[in-house]
Amino acid sequence: MKSLLVGLFAGLLLAISAIAEEKPADSWFVALDNNRDGGISLRELQAMRYERFLVIDVNGDGEISAAEVAASPSWTARFQRMDTNADGRLTLIEFEATGRGRFEIIDIDGDGRITPHEALNFQRKVRKYGPETTTTG
Repeated sequence: MKSLLVGLFAGLLLAISAIAEEKPADSWFVALDNNRDGGISLRELQAMRYERFLVIDVNGDGEISAAEVAASPSWTARFQRMDTNADGRLTLIEFEATGRGRFEIIDIDGDGRITPHEALNFQRKVRKYGPETTTTG
């Protein structure tokens, strides 16, 4: 009986630690919540995506080319999905449309703000199905 209780207690501790590790306050959530109000607005997401766009646009011409993402297989696949007019270049407009789509997927209640609960729900879906099944880019 004692060993059964010890085993149950150990299992409970493992479950609690696993739940505790699933925090939406991971680095991406904290980094995006610029005003520290506990939620992420579309504006906050777009600001981060704009910074990312500038980093990926290595030559600074205001567009991302296939050559600029060629070293990354995951970005090559994203590039193909995001290049909606198939001209071989991503404009900021195309890049931001993807961000808006992602925001709408994560913002389950549609209130214009990603909460920690919604972020955690999104993280669980990504872990279960992979990033390509839950995002637009």
